[in-house]
Amino acid sequence: MYEMELGGIRYRLDPAAISAIRYRAIYGESILETLNRGIPPKKLEGKLLRMCHLMIPAADRPELLVLARQARRDGAFLVKGLKARDALLEPDIELDGPPDEEGSEEPFDEYRLLAALTLVGMDLSLLHELPILHVIGVLRRLNMLQDTERKHYRPLTDKEMSNLYPRPKKKGALRGGAGG
Repeated sequence: MYEMELGGIRYRLDPAAISAIRYRAIYGESILETLNRGIPPKKLEGKLLRMCHLMIPAADRPELLVLARQARRDGAFLVKGLKARDALLEPDIELDGPPDEEGSEEPFDEYRLLAALTLVGMDLSLLHELPILHVIGVLRRLNMLQDTERKHYRPLTDKEMSNLYPRPKKKGALRGGAGG
């Protein structure tokens, strides 16, 4: 658990993946996607407030407006909210790359993660124990273990690219040559 103090009141915040899923369910947007795109500080503060509100366990959770008043009075809420975000989005050290599947055009969505966990038969109690990026890491590791034939690719260098796809040589005579 992560703790945050606002206006002299200490709140325990749950950084487990379930908090991100609650945010998605209530506000209809992915907190990961929202926080990864650049948003103005005032909007960021509102998103962080709603995120922190849902990270507080239900038994201890005040009304959103009460929490908003406390946050407004606390001059350091933005910093505290960003620390809560860091706890929620704690990276899995061994997870390489973004949470989206490589080459995917769709933005990350917590519901897709839920569907993937269900498809592979993973214990959903992990959502209450691990931060969301750790759950994604477990899912990726499982995928790698099941797909032993999978090849890992690296981007081509410029030299390799030019050798594979040579450009035709330009001829000066064709462009503005003699003739008439």
